Order: sequence, then C-alpha cells, then structure tokens
Amino acid sequence: MGTSKLGTGGKTVPEPGLIATASIATPIGRVHVAATSTGVARIELPDPNAGLRMNVWLALHFPESSIRAGVTPILKRALGQLEAYFTAARTEFSFPFDLRGTAFQMAVWQRVLKIPFGETKTYGEIAAAVGSPRAVRAVGAAQAANPVPIVVPCHRVIGSDGRLTGYAGGLETKRWLLEHEAGHEERTLAAPRPPRTKRTGAVSRIPIVGPQKHPRPRA
Repeated sequence: MGTSKLGTGGKTVPEPGLIATASIATPIGRVHVAATSTGVARIELPDPNAGLRMNVWLALHFPESSIRAGVTPILKRALGQLEAYFTAARTEFSFPFDLRGTAFQMAVWQRVLKIPFGETKTYGEIAAAVGSPRAVRAVGAAQAANPVPIVVPCHRVIGSDGRLTGYAGGLETKRWLLEHEAGHEERTLAAPRPPRTKRTGAVSRIPIVGPQKHPRPRA
C-alpha cells in the first residue's frame, strides 16, 4: 500500500490505519486537524482541550487506527489551504475528506458545501434542499455532528430570522468567520477584477463510509 512520511521525527509509517494530526495558529485560535490516508477526517475548532477532544473523537470513530502527531501529504495540503483561507487568499477547499455519517447527515453536509463563500442559508432552506422541509431540527443535529467545520461551512447556516444560532466553536467564532468572509467579498468588489479564467478545481466529495452517532445540537 505504500508509506507516508510524518513530519515529526522523519519516521516512515504505513498508510492504512494511521491518523496524522497537526495544528495551526489562526486569528480565532489554534485549529487542530486530523487526516487518514484517505483524507481529512476531523477539524477541531479552538478550545483549551481541543487536542484531547479530537483524540477522543478519533478513538471513538476510528477505533482500529493509530493516532500520531505529524504531517502527511494530505494533511500538509489541508493545513496550507486553511492558512490561505484565514489570510483571505482562498475561498474554496480542494483536499480530500474521509468523513463518517448517516445518509441524512451526508446529504446535509453535501448541501452545505454548496453554500457560496460569503453567503448564508437558513436551516429551513437546507432542510427543503435535502427533501425534508419539516426536518429543521434534524438539520441542526447534522450540523452539530459536522466533523470538518469551516471546510463544510456550517457557519454559513443561520436562523430563519437572520440570527446566529448554535455553533460548535461558539457564536463569536461563527460571527468572526462570517465577517471574515463578508470582508473578503467587499475587498474583492473594490479591487480591479483580473481577466476571468476557467476554473479547474472542484469541491471535495464526501464518501459515505458508514453510520456514526452524533451529539445533540445546541439550542
């Protein structure tokens, strides 16, 4: 199957069964990221116990895998793109995912992926888009279970009255992300536009690889 070289200590380890973890400093705090040999599996938003929380989550959802600090090619790519997002140099992500969820959760996350940078949708709009217009609370639960916030941009989903509602990283983080994206759009509109070129990148697909339990959404 080949090997992946981790950035810590230069050790070579088998790809299957390995989850590599690393973190980056951002304007909202230190963000922790974990990736399997398939793709990014978890992004943990800033919290005093973020590293521990991520390791516990990984052990629960990937019980047969070993967890090691270090940087694989996939993780390096993801960290670079996240850094570019926080410096307003990137508005989309193209690294692969390795997510676990129910069919409904996957449908919600796929729809949330389609919300353009700098725009928002309501929980009701997402529920209608996945064919379950009455399932607003279930959409909220799927949002709470999103393993890769920022990249699957659940911060772009707001209440029907326009208010910010529960977010795993806290409402201040949600507000910061929305204002960051709105500010980027304003700067882009004010700057001279370069000639348009054909876009070749694509939004990462989320493979459905099995069910998982998810936490209750915040009120």
